[in-house]
Amino acid sequence: MLRASASSSRVGAASRARSAWGAVSRATRPLIRFASTNDSDVDSDELVRTQHFRLSPLAHPLKAKPSLERMTKMAYEAAEMSMANKVGRQQNHIWSREELIEKLDTYKDVHTPVTFSDHVMHSIMYYGLYHPFNFITGYREVNPSPLSIEWRLIILESFAGVPGFVAAGFRHFRSLRLLQKDYGWIGTLLEEAENERMHLLVCMKMFKASSLTRTLCLGAQVGLTPFLMLVYFIKPKALHRFVGYLEQTACHTYHNIIVHVETPGTDLHKAWAHLDAPDIAKGYWHLSDDAKWVDTLKCMYADESNHRDVNHTFASMEADDPNPFVHKHAEDAAKAWKMIEAEAQAAKAQKAHGTS
Repeated sequence: MLRASASSSRVGAASRARSAWGAVSRATRPLIRFASTNDSDVDSDELVRTQHFRLSPLAHPLKAKPSLERMTKMAYEAAEMSMANKVGRQQNHIWSREELIEKLDTYKDVHTPVTFSDHVMHSIMYYGLYHPFNFITGYREVNPSPLSIEWRLIILESFAGVPGFVAAGFRHFRSLRLLQKDYGWIGTLLEEAENERMHLLVCMKMFKASSLTRTLCLGAQVGLTPFLMLVYFIKPKALHRFVGYLEQTACHTYHNIIVHVETPGTDLHKAWAHLDAPDIAKGYWHLSDDAKWVDTLKCMYADESNHRDVNHTFASMEADDPNPFVHKHAEDAAKAWKMIEAEAQAAKAQKAHGTS
């Protein structure tokens, strides 16, 4: 009976896996528009490779054939909305209107320092970084100027994508070194890093980074990355607590921005209330075609609130505790697949209706 049960479980699991893979294949099929494969049709300097090996006059030593053809940078940029869709690739959460309302109510949720390391990380975050950052960017709580927010968001997101990648890297090598499982942490940390990087790319579609902004981004990465690596090497919990505090400030900032954009008479309302969401944001969060920039900001806020909660949770766990968020990634992917299928069916029905 046990063998029969196990066999049936394996068959069921295999069936579910095939169904999931089929959904990924169908969902991602329209995501890539390929350029001509004729070498004379494209400039080799503009090629973006979709496989591991770049073009080379030399034959591949194993005679391997690329799984996908190549596309130009121009074609990639033209398909920006599709390329921002992360189905099957570090899938992000697609926020519903109800979830966004619920998340926006949590902007005052903060963690009170308990341990000595909590107090140290809290002091570094708020007194060493947050308040000086406000001064440098000219940010003020009441009626902030659009310019002060623009370069603030670029610098913030360029740095926010670092801790998750650092932590994932350390845990990856730890798993290899100790010959043991990671218990699901790496995937969540990499998704966090990718999510923050996408926030940066979204901001870069809306704002232009000055030479000073680029210099500050470089300085923040060069100066703070070694600090983050050292903290994670000594006490991983402390870095997760630090990120939790970082995300608390991000939530506070984003909530304040959203309130001002939606409040008539403010500088942000005049400058941003009428702006449309960029295509990259529509593809990433599956926003409607008529979505506004403030809708994008709400999704970014919701992402930050999720990172806040995840890192404060990790800071309270042992290194070998199973990740309580691991199932959420599968749910997010399933939700995205269903949305892609629904969108494809709707487009197909509309096309059929138009030709009839």
